[in-house]
Amino acid sequence: MTRTAWSLGVLLFCLLAAPVTAQDSMLGLPLVLRDGGWARYVGNTPAGSATFVFKVGAHDTHEGQRGRWLLLEIEVPGTGRVLFEFLVKGKVFTADQVLHTRVSVPGRPPQETKDAFANPERPGVWKPKLLRETTAKVAGRELPVTEYSFPAGLTAAWSPEVPGVGLVEVTGPEPFQLVAFGVGGDPWKGMTGRSHWPAPPVAK
Repeated sequence: MTRTAWSLGVLLFCLLAAPVTAQDSMLGLPLVLRDGGWARYVGNTPAGSATFVFKVGAHDTHEGQRGRWLLLEIEVPGTGRVLFEFLVKGKVFTADQVLHTRVSVPGRPPQETKDAFANPERPGVWKPKLLRETTAKVAGRELPVTEYSFPAGLTAAWSPEVPGVGLVEVTGPEPFQLVAFGVGGDPWKGMTGRSHWPAPPVAK
């Protein structure tokens, strides 16, 4: 797996906590841990437009601490679908709640990391400022949404109806939005399986 793929996975997991050059904080919004739940997003990254999926995984224990796996799948050009698995304790999304990290790349053994956010790199947590409570329509369903603002010109719309990270939309330096969600089934159904990112340059 390339360093770019790993960096993108961490960036998405931090949920656009800050501009790429200053990732010093995380949103700290609640997880929506619904069994079998998933949410598919389209976002803009430094590499281009990308589609990615968050899924709620099984319960597990690591070094005596119990948590739940949060899965992030990304289609990487020339590699295939890369899977990031984060074992998270508690119900709020912060770096110090990540117990263990596992990365799986097609054709390679999984890579495991005890603490992907180890100090001094570990991000802090921003305190969200409530903007308003409203509704949003996604995939034909109207959702209750709470909008928050954060530093660095970032806003986030969160809903208790969206499994995984609960996000409906994030605006800021690298925005993304929810396009589909559900419980059970294949979150990639109907997708072409081809990445939305630009193809990597041909080696000379």
